Amino acid sequence: MEIPLACALLEYEKPKKQVSRTWGITDESIGDPLARRAEAILRQNAPYPGDDLGKEETLSSERFLIYRTSETRHLIMDRASHLEDDIEIPLFLLNNPNFFISNWYMKRLAWPLDVPRFMLRYMQQRTPMGDAIAERVASMLNTEVRLPGESSPDRFYCHRVGYENENVYEIFDQELNFYVCADDRFLSNEKLNVSHWYAKHLLKAYRKLNGLMVAKELEWENNHLRLL
Repeated sequence: MEIPLACALLEYEKPKKQVSRTWGITDESIGDPLARRAEAILRQNAPYPGDDLGKEETLSSERFLIYRTSETRHLIMDRASHLEDDIEIPLFLLNNPNFFISNWYMKRLAWPLDVPRFMLRYMQQRTPMGDAIAERVASMLNTEVRLPGESSPDRFYCHRVGYENENVYEIFDQELNFYVCADDRFLSNEKLNVSHWYAKHLLKAYRKLNGLMVAKELEWENNHLRLL
């Protein structure tokens, strides 16, 4: 069944603690895609200025932990850093697909060590953040096998579109020719279950479509009860 193209721009809402699962959808929250992507890039590009290569933590897979401290900032915890304090990073940097977090972090660690500029250029690693939120949303939906229609690794794709002063993500279902939209503030809710959220809106679309079809069938019918 093909569902007409539709879009619903959502406002931020807190997910309910207990909610009935539609179609047996996997119970998994979106988490913090920006923090997880930043951690992965920082791990890949270690070591950094001031690191002790003799320490196990320097190249450990658990070296970095990044978490949100406010609506606009994250904190980088580094088990191998020579600095005494953790480093804050603004959210707008993590939201920039072209931001090179490992270069930014390398310069922050090098600054108190007076590392020569030519050495900093030699140490540069150009791994961009990319769009971690869009990739996380698409990944969660593409691994969900209980949605109506045929499952496939590339059934869903998600991309960011700028509307005035806010970012909106369009999530497109190529199997059903259906799409929904959500702003980045909505998708920044770490407890959000993307698959369940999408399933609920798909179910609403089915019901709306069914209502339109029934209304069309009854358009020229005078005795509606005759059809029961």
